[in-house]
Amino acid sequence: MDTTVKERLLAFIQHKGLSKNKFESMCGLSKRYVSNISQSISPAVTKKISLTFPELNIGWVLTGDGDMLATDKPRATIDTVTLTGDAMKIFLNMSSTIDRQEKNISKLTEIVSSLLEGSADIPKKENAG
Repeated sequence: MDTTVKERLLAFIQHKGLSKNKFESMCGLSKRYVSNISQSISPAVTKKISLTFPELNIGWVLTGDGDMLATDKPRATIDTVTLTGDAMKIFLNMSSTIDRQEKNISKLTEIVSSLLEGSADIPKKENAG
């Protein structure tokens, strides 16, 4: 009998001895997120869960293939590259860092633009010499 993503996630939550609420809180998910899973989970949620529980085999959660807990075997596939447990953690951490940096760059770009617009109104000093 095939299990659903929701059922596999619930099995892991039970394996950890957690309540659904505690699991959701630890992963930064909304309350009742797990109860409301209908078919699958988004890449952003997958990332949150993987960062919180690196021992969980995300490939198993998504497909049911393999074991619940990560081993030295491949954990997940991104495009055509298969990543092992440690490589997946590094990838997810780097991805999170890049997301934060992109947001910071966007904010700084807005600040610089604002400053440049405001500098047009400032009279320029003449060279004293």
